[in-house]
Amino acid sequence: MSTSSDLCIVGAGALGIDLALHARRFGADVVLVDRGQPEPGDAAQQAVRAASLKESARRAQDLRQAADVGLVAGEIKFSVRQVTERAKALAERRARATSEEILTARGVTVMRGAVSFVDHRSMLVGDITLRPRNILVAIGGAPAIPDVPGLGDIGYFTTDSILENTRKLTHLVVIGADAAAFEQAQVQKRLGAEVTLVANGPMLAGFDPELVALLCSMLAEEGIRILSDARIGAIKARSQGIGIEIVREDGTSQLLDASHILVSAGRTVDLDGLAIAKAGLKPGNHPLHAYIRGPFGETSARSIRLAGLAGGQESWAEAQAHGRASVETILGIKRAASAVRVPRLVETEPGLAQIGPHLERAGKPRPGEQSLRENFAENDRAAAMASERGLLKVSVDAQGQVLRAGIVGPRAAEIAGALALAADRRIGLAGLAELPVPTPSLFNILVRLAENYLASRPVSSMAQRTAALRRLWRR
Repeated sequence: MSTSSDLCIVGAGALGIDLALHARRFGADVVLVDRGQPEPGDAAQQAVRAASLKESARRAQDLRQAADVGLVAGEIKFSVRQVTERAKALAERRARATSEEILTARGVTVMRGAVSFVDHRSMLVGDITLRPRNILVAIGGAPAIPDVPGLGDIGYFTTDSILENTRKLTHLVVIGADAAAFEQAQVQKRLGAEVTLVANGPMLAGFDPELVALLCSMLAEEGIRILSDARIGAIKARSQGIGIEIVREDGTSQLLDASHILVSAGRTVDLDGLAIAKAGLKPGNHPLHAYIRGPFGETSARSIRLAGLAGGQESWAEAQAHGRASVETILGIKRAASAVRVPRLVETEPGLAQIGPHLERAGKPRPGEQSLRENFAENDRAAAMASERGLLKVSVDAQGQVLRAGIVGPRAAEIAGALALAADRRIGLAGLAELPVPTPSLFNILVRLAENYLASRPVSSMAQRTAALRRLWRR
């Protein structure tokens, strides 16, 4: 085993494993450090478990809405325990693909043990000292717990622990308004719970307000109560259930009776647990992460970089793209000046996806900038799915290149992914008019938007002369 590898990745969660394998594709000598416990919020198969729960919940909802597509469903019966056990078993089966044996066979050296920095060039893993050429910290983050009076006196779920729940919940109150809060609110509602979401802060901060309002309206139609203008005043344990004081923006208050509470208020990364102070890192210029000094997780120590939550990337897709870019810059791999603009996602049904900042955050529009809109009501596939509510918004520059986009509707994540890739490859909006998709298809919303954009553009004098010559030739 080499103690002076090209790259040492700290954190053997889903992100660390992905980045280690990415580095191996370029022939790097990689050490992956497993701290001996699942990385909080980034356990290797946690996303698989969450996806399985969402799929079970979706199918239960499909049965409830069978009449929308001309079917008649009987009484819906399911066991939350079986749903949870199925998700756990699926994750265990999928874990074999990233086991230590598989990683070793693919050239990744896996080490286990407590991790602590010795200085900016070396670290201890157990009782072994490593001096890699580069260190990439890719650890997970524990759920952040808001300062709410009485919360510490009761038991509550986090977005990690609720994956273990095997009981049908009576009335779940979700505290928080980030993507995970909305996703779990829908899952638990579809699995039979009454659900109230109390924002306790900004609603889906950074997302387009119009699209957020549309998503909230659609989830409310599903039976989820969303209190966007409320915060938690206090929580009181009772002999039966939980009492929650809700305070509105106008100062009025009300009491909620809940059976369970789910806290979803983001995550915090414990770098102090790695004895990061011994690395001598200087404060950076990132607004939320003290040590970040560059776009690819750079710190004041040339050999140390931060990725994932530690690097300021909250979602998995953003963390993966940012982390892979960091690995490539570490290894001297030439890449484009900027990574693919990864969509930010809220993986509900319908979903919400956004590429770049929304218009209010983007500042003053550029000269020639144009904003376009397309409704899912005009999409045949959405109509066939009985999912016609939804909206796509795209802003383009004077040359038709995509600047930013937002979408709420069915398969929002997939459509936004295609749009983000087209933008990164400099395929203008006009080029999407030729997107080869079947009919009907949800992706036709991109084709229709592109066609409307082309129709709105003035015809050049050259094109006019060419058309005139063709008409003369036909005579």
